Amino acid sequence: MGIWEMSGNFESGNEVFHQNKLLMKCIQVGLFCTNCYLVKNEDTQEGLIIDPGSDPRKISYAIDDMGMIPEAILLTHGHFDHIMAVNELKLKYNVKVYIHEPEAVLLADPKLNSSIGLIRQPYTTSAEVLLDDNDSIVLAGLTIKVIATPGHTVGGACFYLEKQKILFSGDTLFYESIGRSDLPTGDSDLLIDSIRKRLAVLPDDTYVLPGHGVTTSIGHEKRCNSYMRSNRYNE
Repeated sequence: MGIWEMSGNFESGNEVFHQNKLLMKCIQVGLFCTNCYLVKNEDTQEGLIIDPGSDPRKISYAIDDMGMIPEAILLTHGHFDHIMAVNELKLKYNVKVYIHEPEAVLLADPKLNSSIGLIRQPYTTSAEVLLDDNDSIVLAGLTIKVIATPGHTVGGACFYLEKQKILFSGDTLFYESIGRSDLPTGDSDLLIDSIRKRLAVLPDDTYVLPGHGVTTSIGHEKRCNSYMRSNRYNE
């Protein structure tokens, strides 16, 4: 896996990534086995919670086990399976929630976030910090770039750690596949356009951590993912 040292069993949600002073754990939560990522800066002990889709107690146990002090919750998009532990974790750790601004509407509307349509358990939450495309924010001592990738949802975004060569792709890009676009605010043309114009231009050795399934890289997807293969990368 290149620069990464990996241990644990991905299927049980215990995959661990360790690079220099960065420690990450992937926890699979909820009915759709959403990948919730915990990212800890070992220099400061501070860290990030990315897409806490369910099981707040399970996530909290993992945070405690890592000795991580959460500084923020980052949401790649507003679908219920990525947000349903937000309210409890926000209260427990007294942290702010960050999301790309156009996506905030999904957090407040159980029809748009599909918590009514798919599981009949209406859920709403809110974000304290609304981000713009190309924003560069520093949290837990890490510089994170916001890359807008609409299509799976209207305001979906990826979080890019350029220095560490890590992309949290949410449900935009998967291993040899892409997210669905048939739910409210989805658009298949926009999704493919986002992948080809915003993600395919990243370095091939960028490590992609998706919202579901196994990890991959930009280079692998450019070779093997038919949705990404195009001569329009730089348009």
